[in-house]
Amino acid sequence: MRANNKINNNLEKHFTASALILNNEGKILLLYHKKLNVWLYPGGHIESNETPDEAVIREVFEETGLEVEITGSPDNSLADKEADVTVLQNPYVILCEHINGKPPHYHIDLIYVCKINKYNKLEYNKEESKDIGFFGKDEIQKIPLFPNFKTLLEKFF
Repeated sequence: MRANNKINNNLEKHFTASALILNNEGKILLLYHKKLNVWLYPGGHIESNETPDEAVIREVFEETGLEVEITGSPDNSLADKEADVTVLQNPYVILCEHINGKPPHYHIDLIYVCKINKYNKLEYNKEESKDIGFFGKDEIQKIPLFPNFKTLLEKFF
């Protein structure tokens, strides 16, 4: 039984992977999205030749310059080397987000919690973003965010 969601089954669904990344001070990494004029986490489309795990690591590096790894431990007892079955990481949450683009579509966004492995120079992709920064729980109350994203960050903190 489905919740009260009204997902339009006629629209395409694109799979994306995004990252919630905390630094050592407990602040979350956000990018200021150029087109949307709000702060968001790094992430993007999953390519046809990669897993969601690989996509989130690639997207974070492309958008921030940081090398990260997904936190948590998959249940590797379900893997089967002979049958080529690998267990992937579980996302923190999965959201189905309507994108009002041309054409309109949905993003099935697999959102992972990641930790920084290698702190390279923090920089953002100037084609997609205007700024980058780490924000604490109190600071997210003062910056432009989508309402559901603000709720997600409050729950995450």
